[in-house]
Amino acid sequence: MVYVCAMAGWIAAVATAGVGTWKNFTSLKDVKDIAQSGDTIWAATSGGLFAWEQGASTYRIFTNAEGLQNIDLTAIGIDRQGDIWTGTSSGVLHILSPTDGSWRYVLDIALTNQTNKRINRLAVYGDTILICTDFGLSVFDRGKFEFGDTFSKFGNMSIGVRISVQDAAIFDGKIWAAISDGQGNNRIAVASLSNPNLLPREAWSLQIVGGAFGAPVALSVFNNQLYAGTSAGLYVLQGGAWVAVRSLENAPVLRAATSTNVLAVCTASSEVFTVDAQNSATQFGPTLPFPPTSLSVTAANDVIIGSLNGGVLSLQGSWSAHVPNGPASNQFISVALDADGAVWGASGNANGSGFYRYDGKAWKSFTVANSNLPSNDYFRISIGCNGTVWASSYGRGVVEIPRGVDSVDANHVYGRNVGMVGVPNDPSFVVVGNVVCDSRGNTWMSIVNAADKNVLVVRRADGTWQTFPALIGNAKVGFLMDASVDRCLAVDAFDNIWATVREGAYKGVISLGNRGSIDSTAAFHFTTANGLPGDDIRTVVVDKNNEVWVGTDKGIGIILDPANPLREGGIAAYRPLSGLVVNTIAIDPLNQKWVGTTEGVILLSPDGTQQIATYTVANTSGKVIENDVKSIAFDAQSGTVYFGTLSGLASLTTDAPAPKPSFDELTIAPNPFLVPSTTPLTIDGLVDNSGLKILSIDGRLIRELSTPGGRIGFWDGKDKNGQDVASGVYVITAFSEDGNQVATSKVAVIRR
Repeated sequence: MVYVCAMAGWIAAVATAGVGTWKNFTSLKDVKDIAQSGDTIWAATSGGLFAWEQGASTYRIFTNAEGLQNIDLTAIGIDRQGDIWTGTSSGVLHILSPTDGSWRYVLDIALTNQTNKRINRLAVYGDTILICTDFGLSVFDRGKFEFGDTFSKFGNMSIGVRISVQDAAIFDGKIWAAISDGQGNNRIAVASLSNPNLLPREAWSLQIVGGAFGAPVALSVFNNQLYAGTSAGLYVLQGGAWVAVRSLENAPVLRAATSTNVLAVCTASSEVFTVDAQNSATQFGPTLPFPPTSLSVTAANDVIIGSLNGGVLSLQGSWSAHVPNGPASNQFISVALDADGAVWGASGNANGSGFYRYDGKAWKSFTVANSNLPSNDYFRISIGCNGTVWASSYGRGVVEIPRGVDSVDANHVYGRNVGMVGVPNDPSFVVVGNVVCDSRGNTWMSIVNAADKNVLVVRRADGTWQTFPALIGNAKVGFLMDASVDRCLAVDAFDNIWATVREGAYKGVISLGNRGSIDSTAAFHFTTANGLPGDDIRTVVVDKNNEVWVGTDKGIGIILDPANPLREGGIAAYRPLSGLVVNTIAIDPLNQKWVGTTEGVILLSPDGTQQIATYTVANTSGKVIENDVKSIAFDAQSGTVYFGTLSGLASLTTDAPAPKPSFDELTIAPNPFLVPSTTPLTIDGLVDNSGLKILSIDGRLIRELSTPGGRIGFWDGKDKNGQDVASGVYVITAFSEDGNQVATSKVAVIRR
């Protein structure tokens, strides 16, 4: 059975922005495979699909928001109809028709019970598509749009082991497959297409290519001969035997591709060669600037390369990189919005790629290579006083970027130079958590396991620095956070500092109860004994009612009165999320809670009593890129929420932008409004907690509505009796909660 889903009209869907519009932001520089259609190069990457037309500087980009179900693409092929096939690490197959923008999905491999479902290659031969996976070789009939057989047993290599297929070809009436058992045994498996049953292992013979230690990884037909690229060189099948191409003997071939006149190969040593009909090899261009993964040959015999970290490479005297603008990495372990609405992300605490910023037009990445950074391992982004942005590194202190500044100044990198002391075995190894600002202009942060136990750091409003301990009783707390904690510090409306504690017996939450003072370090301590659902604290935030929300590995606890936190019944556990690992919590302008967990995102009502919505990979068709959401940030001006994961950044426009301070002009959309409609009329431009009245043109009240409380309200086109209104012009009147402010607009309604 073939499980197929179809979706059309993506062009129209993404052209209309509004509430409920998704976008994905990913890095497309790690290309796993490429394919060519005319002058267009299609690149399958770890962040989605893009198309580049040779000679152009623009790109077409496809992520989950544009129709993909999984952006971690691992293979690509183009069939005879011109449709683009992409395989993924999860086994999903996408088929894009470039002519009408429609998508189809083949889910059979993804739905199998195989442990590893990665698709390694898609080899297209007419209407036959050979799907090479980590558990075997599947044959798909493009004409019938259905699977044939899947082969997982190949001679005596298949006994008791799983066989991974790296590449496949049809040649001389046979199927050829480059296979590996993962234990150092690598072969080419061959079976005759005249055999009606290739499922038994006896139907396949095995051949060694490149010696006992050669690993065949690429198969290609050129000049009516079959070539095998191996870790020990390039080989050609002649007279039933594999013969080394002498000029490429011992070259570690990664991939091969052909045109009418040449065979091209790329190697693990980042070199490219073309081979002519006489098996003479010539190096094509200089050594590649990025590691190659795949290649294609144009009709003019030019070689195009897919690379890691460099996108698509073409030779123009030297190698030129072609990649759409994007972040430096798909890892968004932390996300924040600055005072000007720019999105910032941090890449991680190990093998990181610095941090990055999106200003609404383009991404800019900050790394060791292009900025005054001491490290690329940045795991936390925070917004401080006066709109400053702070990036916390793993071991090299913290960087401050003042508002309006577009670069990193070495004088704004803080660590030992301002009195911070790192871990006991290396005091210069300073790990700083998130940064918060109190109402007095003091900037607070904490240090992991400071050798001198001064785990709290403050930069006063006058620019002077101070470090001091946090005390629980007479004990100095050592660990206030670690790299897995989204927000380890928060400040409430009384200027009390709240902090997560990750150290042994002291695990839980503390409040300094300092009310803005920098001298008090004695702390109130909260654990499961006080009502928290768990002691493994992942985040702490303060909502608009000045309640402290604590996310743990077992759900959420709410500290109701930070002025008197130890009173009886002062902590409420949010029972519906009991047992969930809560990574992050963000508060929107309506005081709703966006809760990021290891199982998706849950939107809670302001008091937490209702689950308004749930967003997962499954119910958003992959637009939530990964269920394990690490960080959430909310843009109050646009009402856009951002979900940071280790596989990319997703955004969703919501109905919760910050209300206007006073009425200006109401924006009504769509206008005219067709009823009945599955999508309500949107009224934008409201003040806090506006009410709405729908009036006929002669002043009769048709409907009175409440709104969510923010800048946007809705009308479903029905009257107070629940009936669709008649065609005509209607007056929309918005009024403030106290009735002192009023705004009006008109909408034309067409009843279908």
